[in-house]
Amino acid sequence: MIHSFSDQRSPLRSLEEMFIADVAYIADHPNMPLTLLGALTNTRGPAVRLMIGAFIRRYEQRLAHIIEEGQRRGELRSEIDKDGAARLFVAAIQSLVFTALVRDELDGVREAAPAVFASYRACVEAVR
Repeated sequence: MIHSFSDQRSPLRSLEEMFIADVAYIADHPNMPLTLLGALTNTRGPAVRLMIGAFIRRYEQRLAHIIEEGQRRGELRSEIDKDGAARLFVAAIQSLVFTALVRDELDGVREAAPAVFASYRACVEAVR
């Protein structure tokens, strides 16, 4: 789940590509979410929890940077909180994956991702 962002690319398009790529990665590695959940619940020490937390924070910081750039370019609403929008992005992926796991439909998560991102986009995209 490492993505590059170029100042020449559309920040909104970059967010969409990141979302779709992250969901595809999870679909291609279906044991990963369960392994992470198991590690979080079965670990006696805080090391794994701290490591996962640091990874998510760094990812949210990258997202916030892209969101801020989108605001500067007028693609994203200027009044949204960039950190909150970054957390919402991550939460949308987590919800999509968790729901798929509960329903035992992880193989369908890739097809559901565009509609979920469209809802996210509707919340953050600037009205023109």
